[in-house]
Amino acid sequence: MQASERAPFAQLITDVLAYYRQDASRFVLDLWWGACQAFDLAQIRQAMQSHATDPEHGRFAPRVADVVRILAGTAADRAALAWGKTLEAMGSVGAYTDVVFDDPAIHAAVQDLGGWPKVCRTDLKELGYLQHRFCESHRAYTGRGSFDYPRCLGGDRSPDSEYAKVGLPPPRIAFIGNAERALLVYEGGSAAGKTAVRFHSLQALAAAPRVGNEAVAPRADKQTAHSAADAVPLVAPRAATQPPSPPAPRNAQPIAVRAPQATPAMDRADRAERAALRALASADPLAATAAPPWPGALRAATGARRPAYRQGLPLHSGTNTTSYHSTTAERTCHP
Repeated sequence: MQASERAPFAQLITDVLAYYRQDASRFVLDLWWGACQAFDLAQIRQAMQSHATDPEHGRFAPRVADVVRILAGTAADRAALAWGKTLEAMGSVGAYTDVVFDDPAIHAAVQDLGGWPKVCRTDLKELGYLQHRFCESHRAYTGRGSFDYPRCLGGDRSPDSEYAKVGLPPPRIAFIGNAERALLVYEGGSAAGKTAVRFHSLQALAAAPRVGNEAVAPRADKQTAHSAADAVPLVAPRAATQPPSPPAPRNAQPIAVRAPQATPAMDRADRAERAALRALASADPLAATAAPPWPGALRAATGARRPAYRQGLPLHSGTNTTSYHSTTAERTCHP
């Protein structure tokens, strides 16, 4: 609607609300005008008539959502209609021609699916899954309101420079749907694509001011500005705090460690080892000056030899029962 049609539009809304015994305030009229500017005044009149004659919704006063639902449909309805338009263009135009639709959400959805040539060459077995993905993407972009999209869906053809080399004009673009809306879609789209891609050097990123809680000042040497150690934080770091130690339990008692008690078998082995040391010292005077520093040193000393164990000899034969076991460094005991 044009600005000159605001007065008759306000009168229409006032009369409709009076039919349902409601008043039209300044805020209500401004809200209706801002939401219905995309439609014609004749379409608004037709939508009011349809709402009043609807057996289910016509019992209540119309709202802005009711008029939008009648004129534009729900998000699922618009996605289904957009898929039908896209499917028809896939069969009639083909993958070798550039196309421009009258709905920018179709451009964004097709670009997410891999581009116009890939969508046109989809196998028939995967067409149902492609429809599902298209409708989901179309509903997402329609709900956002404003988004970036390519102004034209390029076909699988040679670039324009190849046509210019041979003196031929580039192929014509196919406008799908309303030509006036398709032209607006082409003018409002991006020539680079849906997603902007930019390239920067590490030196430029290091020299740029940081956005966040901490500001970073780069060094004067730009050749080494890409290193993380070249940035000096301007904000002092927070002091490290140690976590508090857990409180001791109330009934905590010290644990007493008892020393191992000597057994009669250990005493006999110690006496046997001391007797062997005395015998060794009497045989070699030099050995008496330095005692073995560890219990197993007796085995390595000169003259100390561990007798071999003879199988079949009882441990307690009555005579010389300790000759086979009392001189060992492991202090073994056989009762």
